[in-house]
Amino acid sequence: MFTKEALLEISNSLYFLSLSLNSKIMNRNIILKGICIPPSHMKVIFYLINNGPSSVSKIANDLVISKPNMTPIIDNLISEGYVVRYDDPNDRRIIIVEATEKAKNLINQKRQETVEYFSDKLSTLSNEDIETLKSLLPVLSKIIMKMK
Repeated sequence: MFTKEALLEISNSLYFLSLSLNSKIMNRNIILKGICIPPSHMKVIFYLINNGPSSVSKIANDLVISKPNMTPIIDNLISEGYVVRYDDPNDRRIIIVEATEKAKNLINQKRQETVEYFSDKLSTLSNEDIETLKSLLPVLSKIIMKMK
């Protein structure tokens, strides 16, 4: 079992890794380039793509968005054609929100653009660095996915 100090040291390394990823790879301006949707709205779209149809309350809770703020976000996304809303067939008091094909296409397009951007960044590395990264990523991803 690792000591609290060892876990804090690993956490510190992860913190600096996340900052490096943000500054070196995850250039938010490039990833969101050409999207005229506020970040809060994109968070909802990403959430729905990754989690499937969900209640407004669950989305608000999981994304830490107040329920009163969810109404205009959902209304705007509906008017733009990115989501649809309907009553839960089991409980009409619950409103379900679901991503549309337009939202899925937007996310797929942005994913492709982002992957190409990452590829350009990776092309500046040596073959040895790319091989090392290639072997580490599956292990790191597997470990990260186990986190609660």
